[in-house]
Amino acid sequence: MNNVAEAERWLKDARAALASAERTFRDRDYRVATQNAQLCIELSAKAVIAFFAEPAWRHDPGRQLRNLLAKFEGQITQRFDDGTRQNLARLAQDADEVAPWHGWSTYGRSEEDGVWIAAVDLCTQPVAEDLLERARRSMETATVFARQMHSARNEDAHLPKT
Repeated sequence: MNNVAEAERWLKDARAALASAERTFRDRDYRVATQNAQLCIELSAKAVIAFFAEPAWRHDPGRQLRNLLAKFEGQITQRFDDGTRQNLARLAQDADEVAPWHGWSTYGRSEEDGVWIAAVDLCTQPVAEDLLERARRSMETATVFARQMHSARNEDAHLPKT
């Protein structure tokens, strides 16, 4: 697997999901904005994961990302500042927290009394705003991480062999 190419592929789709979320939010289609914001966060996390491993085919990649950040903590600490490491941890947390919206924004959700609430009623403007802000932050985190990883790998490739 070419990790850089895979990460770029995930980022490309994350960018498209973010653009769709932004556009549909402006059109006040909060259900679709919520769907695409959740997807952007998921894909952003998978872009980071792709540098280390094959992303699992799940909508909640937070645990996989946290496990990889812990496994490669030494290398990450050497290459990234505290802010970037905190943003990566936040990305993992956001990916887990928004994962249920993948289904809720499509199918709705059952309440405790067994009554289903339609997706369009769940995906309100405040929900879409929250997920959209997280999506922007996630996209930025994944982009910065990918740029720095790419630079670090290029620098490593130019080191003399010992």
